[in-house]
Amino acid sequence: MDKHMILYRGSLKSCNYHCSYCPFSKHPMSARELERDRKQWFSFVDGLRKKAGSLNVGALMVVPYGEAMIHSWYWEGLAQLSARTELDAVGIQTNLSFPIHDFLDCYLRAGGALDKLRLWATFHPEMTTVSEFSARCRALWEKGVLLCAGSVGVPENLEVLQELKRALAFETDIYLWVNRMDGLRRPYTQKERAAFVEIDPYFGRELVPVAADAAQCRGRLFVEADKTLRACNISAVSKVHKDWETLETIPEPECSRRQCSCYLAHGGRADFMNQILFGPYPLFRIPRRPKAVFLDIVGTLLPAGSLAGGSTARKADVPADIAAGLEALAEEKIPLFFATTLPYREAMARCHSVRHLFSGGIFAGGAHLVTRRPFSEREYFCELDDAWLADLTAREKASGFRVLTYRNQGKLYKVSLLRPAHRPWTLQEAKMLMCSIPFSGEKVRYYIEGSCLQVVAATACKAQGVKTICRWLGISPGDAAAAGDSQEDAKMLS
Repeated sequence: MDKHMILYRGSLKSCNYHCSYCPFSKHPMSARELERDRKQWFSFVDGLRKKAGSLNVGALMVVPYGEAMIHSWYWEGLAQLSARTELDAVGIQTNLSFPIHDFLDCYLRAGGALDKLRLWATFHPEMTTVSEFSARCRALWEKGVLLCAGSVGVPENLEVLQELKRALAFETDIYLWVNRMDGLRRPYTQKERAAFVEIDPYFGRELVPVAADAAQCRGRLFVEADKTLRACNISAVSKVHKDWETLETIPEPECSRRQCSCYLAHGGRADFMNQILFGPYPLFRIPRRPKAVFLDIVGTLLPAGSLAGGSTARKADVPADIAAGLEALAEEKIPLFFATTLPYREAMARCHSVRHLFSGGIFAGGAHLVTRRPFSEREYFCELDDAWLADLTAREKASGFRVLTYRNQGKLYKVSLLRPAHRPWTLQEAKMLMCSIPFSGEKVRYYIEGSCLQVVAATACKAQGVKTICRWLGISPGDAAAAGDSQEDAKMLS
């Protein structure tokens, strides 16, 4: 993420709801304890107002143990922070039981920006009805407040959650998420899983274990009421920093967990799928819903070790968490396209487990474009004049490379110069070779992938492929999303 995100949890541990499974409804707080929470919150707010710019913080999410939005000091603090130009968004988890009119009046009077407000609303079937909860969601949505809503995936609550899904879909576009039920003590049945996926297309991601990886958590910070720090809500307390207000940069994350076991943990990671599904601040859990998605293969969908390079390339399956994200996008009818330097057939072979979810893509570094059903089937090759190919082939033995050609109906569209794996191409070697080839005015583009030097037409690239396919689909490239990890992806990502 370009900007960082902070999560804050105060000392509040009480709630106005009395759900049977929750401990916080059983812990009433005294006036002194509430005043302590208020002072800690405003101390944090003041600190963030001062430090947001220098720490490059773009968003705040309040994740209380209890219900914070029944206390007006949270309204005022969120408003004050939303007014800061450094911050793009401020959000909070809530059961939506607060007085909406009073909140909005206070928030606006305190200078709050409604377009920056994000609410994570949790539905508790024991304490409210579908009609009451959905009416509150709609009232906020109609005022321009972005929010998501959701509940725990209790099989016994399936019918009521289906009713809530219908209620929220009637006039709004509010995403209804479903969390995995930790206390189920058995796997979901296939029928239950299918029913919950119909409610929440992303529910499949909840069922895939996510291995902890501190490297994916750079730029995130969890701040406690006493100012101590964590990488996230379930990670260990930082051993290096104890007071976040003394920070000059966001510290390197420390984590001793084996798994990211809840959405606050895995949803805040820098995984590309999180940002494609939920935008630059995925912890708000508000879907991005792009009109098309373009994904690199090697290094993105597949591990970087499965590098292109002929029949000896290592095979690998798309990781389960990424596959679950792809299935979620497909469930939402969002078209998926590969964006790869691999030729079409090799790309399809490498991605055999998920290729049925894709509607074509950009292949051979942009030299081959394909769209398949449910869209009109189109195909385009950016062809090369092969008059110079004989000169190149004549140098194979002396220069120590093998020439691989890719053609469509006899027409050349890509050339690969393959060396042994222990002799990767250098930029200087590639430049010298390309300058010595008599292209006779034809403009070509070349790029290096380890021991493979790729040659395509000058106009063939992933970025141009995105523009072309978006034009075929009748959408703007600005409405699409993309992910990749190489120089070949840089222009596509921008």
